[in-house]
Amino acid sequence: MSKPSTLQLVQVFRGAAALLVMLYHVGQVNHFYFPFAGDVFKWGHSGIDFFFVLSGFIMLFVHYDRAGDAAYAGRFLTLRAIRIYPIYWCVLAVTVAMVWAHPPPPDNQWAPPSTLTAPTLAHAVLLYGQQHDAIVPVAWTLTYELVFYAFFATYLLFGARAFTALALVWSGAIALQWSRLVDLGSYPVLLRPLILEFFLGCVAAVAVRRWTPRRMSGWWVLAALAGALAVAYAECAGKIDGYTWWWAPYFALILAGAAYDHATHRRYPRPLVLLGEASYVIYLIHYGMVVLFARTVDAYRPTASLAPNLTLTLLAITIVLTGVVVHLTVERPLLAWARRRLAR
Repeated sequence: MSKPSTLQLVQVFRGAAALLVMLYHVGQVNHFYFPFAGDVFKWGHSGIDFFFVLSGFIMLFVHYDRAGDAAYAGRFLTLRAIRIYPIYWCVLAVTVAMVWAHPPPPDNQWAPPSTLTAPTLAHAVLLYGQQHDAIVPVAWTLTYELVFYAFFATYLLFGARAFTALALVWSGAIALQWSRLVDLGSYPVLLRPLILEFFLGCVAAVAVRRWTPRRMSGWWVLAALAGALAVAYAECAGKIDGYTWWWAPYFALILAGAAYDHATHRRYPRPLVLLGEASYVIYLIHYGMVVLFARTVDAYRPTASLAPNLTLTLLAITIVLTGVVVHLTVERPLLAWARRRLAR
């Protein structure tokens, strides 16, 4: 068992969200067999919504007492860049090497045709404009993360009131744009409703920091989980548009989970916590490993076709184990080295 931490349950949830996204892509883009597990993970795309709400929550929860600490803003942005870029660049380099050695066929364009051109490579390295033609397909979400980080710096530079006022103005602009009351132009990141999930996470952080009770029943967490599963069922049954509603159950789940963590300081099994710690690597590598599977499955298709769900389950397990190994042997040492350099 691991040592208690105020956010370990949230860390476990983070690992589960990474698994959901991975299982969604295992089912949707394996080019081998569909539906994987009866398409039960068709709602797995919602893990991205969880990450966006969580990102806002973590940033404000951790830095709640640093409002107006302008001297810390530069260090915050540097630490965030260290968290995002180094391991992403490693995955990007491997992906570019795969494209160079084995160009994607016309019937499976998993990387843009312009991958090896200078402009596409430069944009990918900087994580600029990754909403279309991203070399690492999941990198589009990292562009949003960088926007979140840059905006959160206003909390450190100017304080909570300025941050709140700007967040409300930004949210209002998004609401006007998507209600079609006003046309503010085409801004593929800045005016997407996904931004609102970041602000919801900030609201959850304020609630936990200000009003967490000293005692809290685990039934609140189970109720939030039940709500998320209800939305998952509704999406799988075709009763709702899942891309619209996931902000609500994940806001409730993060709020309940973090409040419960904050109130109880429970211990959780180390493998579950480790899965959360490795979630970023799993998220980055899983799509490429599914593509690699799709490129090689023809060599053993007759055998694999005897038990397709078992084959894809083994693929999922391989992705998770690879992600954990890369986290322990590459990401963690890389982050530790970079932070030591920064501390000098």
